[in-house]
Amino acid sequence: MWAASLAAIAASTALTTNPAAASPLDGLQVPQVAGAQGVPGYPQPVQHPGAPVPTPFGPEFLGGYISDISSYPPGSYQAVVQGFDDLRANHPEVMAQNLETTVRINNAAASDPQLIDRAQRDAAADQAGILTEFADALGPELGQHFRDALAENRLPKTNFLLGNGYLARAGGIASSSYFEKQNFGYDRPFVVAPDRIQRYQKGSRDFYETSPSFPSGHTNQAAWVTTLWAIMLPELGPQILDRGAEAGYDRLVMGVHYPLDVIGGRMTGTAAAADRWNDLHMRDAITQASAELRAELEWRAGKPLDQAIAASGAYHSTPDAVAEYTHRMTYDFGPITKQVNAPIVPKAAPDLLLTKFPQLNYEQRASVLRQTAIPGGYPLDDMSAAGSWQRMNLAAAFAAKVSVNGDGSVSVQKV
Repeated sequence: MWAASLAAIAASTALTTNPAAASPLDGLQVPQVAGAQGVPGYPQPVQHPGAPVPTPFGPEFLGGYISDISSYPPGSYQAVVQGFDDLRANHPEVMAQNLETTVRINNAAASDPQLIDRAQRDAAADQAGILTEFADALGPELGQHFRDALAENRLPKTNFLLGNGYLARAGGIASSSYFEKQNFGYDRPFVVAPDRIQRYQKGSRDFYETSPSFPSGHTNQAAWVTTLWAIMLPELGPQILDRGAEAGYDRLVMGVHYPLDVIGGRMTGTAAAADRWNDLHMRDAITQASAELRAELEWRAGKPLDQAIAASGAYHSTPDAVAEYTHRMTYDFGPITKQVNAPIVPKAAPDLLLTKFPQLNYEQRASVLRQTAIPGGYPLDDMSAAGSWQRMNLAAAFAAKVSVNGDGSVSVQKV
C-alpha cells in the first residue's frame, strides 16, 4: 500500500499553479479552481438560501508551498524521531515493554466489539479521509453539522487541505512517514509475535500489511490533520487533538503498531503541521479554510460558534481530553535518563498557539509550551538544542488559562 500511497501523494504535490498544465492524476487536466472542482469525482456544492456560498481555492493555492519539503534535513522528519535507534541498541527493557503493551491492549480489545469497530473504521479512514470519521471530536450536534456540510461538499477549502486521504493538500510526501519507515525498517508486532496478536480483519482491505512499523503513518496523518484543525477551531483544540491521539491508540487495538510507533507518529505529524503553519502561503490557505468552516458551522447551528459549542455537548470534557492526550504521550513508559534539561521548545512550535492566544507574542507562546510540557527523559525525548516534540503537550497548552504579568512573562494555570 505504501508504494501506491506515495505515488498518490507525489501526484497531488506535483500539481502546478498553471491551470492548463497536465495533472499526474490519470492524465486529467488541472481545473481552474482547487477544492471541490480540484479533486476528481467531487460534485458541486449544495446551495442553500441564506447560507454561506462555498468558494473553492483559486489555482494559486494548488502549489507554491515551501513546506512541501520538511524543514529538517534531509527533507523528511527522520531527525525528529532519531532516538529510536538508541532505544533499539541500548534499551532492551523499553523494546520489551513496547511489545508487551501492544499485546495487552490488543488482546483486551477482544471483549469490546465497539472498540474493535472504531479501530477498524479509524484504520480505513487514512485513504478516504479522516474528517468525517473524526467529526465526533466536535461534539454530537456540531459533529453532525460538520458531517452534513462535508456530505454536501460545502467545505471545499477545508476538505482540499485536510480531507481526501493521502491527497490532502496540507499533507504531502515529506509528511507521509514513508521515508522514516524505510529508514528504521522495524517489523510490526503481528510479524514479531504472530501467535500473541489477535487480528481484527474486516472487509476486503488487508489491515495487516507487512510494511515497516516505526513510526505509525496513521498516527502521523491523524496528528498533522488534527493539529491544523485545532488551529482552525481553537475553542475545541483539546478535544480535536485528543481525537487524533485516540486514532493512535486504535493502532494498538488493531495490533498493527507499538506505542513507540504511535508516540513517534504524533511527533512527526506535529512537526509537519508546524512546518505547514509556518509556511505563510499555507497559513493563508488554512486561515481561509478556518473562516469557511466557522461560518458554515454557525449557519447550520443558527447561533454564534461559542454558543453552538456550549450547546453541542463535548466529545470529552476539556480535563478528560487533556488527561487522555497526556497519557498517550508516554503510554506508561518511564524515564530512561536522569540527566534531564529544561524543556526546549522547537522553533516552529510557538505559532501553533497563535489562534488560541493571539494576544501573546512569540516568546510568551513559547513559555506556555514550556510550562505545559511533560517531564523529560522519556523514550524518544530528543534533548538536543533543536528542542523536543516528545515533550510538547499541545492539548494542555490549548486548554491552559494564561495571564500576562507586569514584566511581560506569562503565568499558566493548567487544566
